[in-house]
Amino acid sequence: MSRSGLSLALIVASAGYGTRLQSGLPKQYVPLLGIPMLQRTLHALSTCPVVDALAVVVNVEDVEYCYGEIQNEHIEKIVKVTPGGAERALSVRNGLRTLAELGTWDLVGVHDGARPLITCAEIAAAVDALAADVSLDGAVLAIPSADTMKIVDDAGLIKSTPVRRYLWRAQTPQIFRWRVLMDAYGQSDEALLGATDDASLVEARGGRLAVVQGSPENFKITDRVDLRHAEQILAERRG
Repeated sequence: MSRSGLSLALIVASAGYGTRLQSGLPKQYVPLLGIPMLQRTLHALSTCPVVDALAVVVNVEDVEYCYGEIQNEHIEKIVKVTPGGAERALSVRNGLRTLAELGTWDLVGVHDGARPLITCAEIAAAVDALAADVSLDGAVLAIPSADTMKIVDDAGLIKSTPVRRYLWRAQTPQIFRWRVLMDAYGQSDEALLGATDDASLVEARGGRLAVVQGSPENFKITDRVDLRHAEQILAERRG
């Protein structure tokens, strides 16, 4: 439990195959300086004092393998490894249902298994934001956009340029009050499949959310360039 007194459970979304990485195996198992990506992510989360419980969602055929690896590596705080669904939102819902079978927490969040560079300080900042403002339904780690963004139509023609200071790049974990996220994921499959992240589901139901500034290093690894960048950062941290 954090210094705020709020308990926190995290769902680690690690189902999927990450074909853009072109690694020949699901990207969550691709090694980063010799250690699988998912293992690095789980160690970062499990050693963070503000995190109380972890539910890991993986491809159905990987559940037994992940259980074995977690036991071998003595990764603490993992309460369950559960199979994912056909889409990310359905996998997150599976993780929520698994947690609900085990208990309740003040806060529940979702973190991408492919963001292994997350730090405890970033998680704590999101939790502190929710502790400081009880009217908030959730807090989303994000960074201000460094690029000018364009709105285009289906033909690729530019229609408008939004004001950059209002644009933030959402990251994970995205952390919510327990009941808020449970209710958001209580919708039909059709409603869930249209969501691009967890916060958008809460937003659509009128939730009050805030961004908490994160770090550019907490990026999602999707391709070989990201992989090389992550290894460079890990080497610098280790050095």
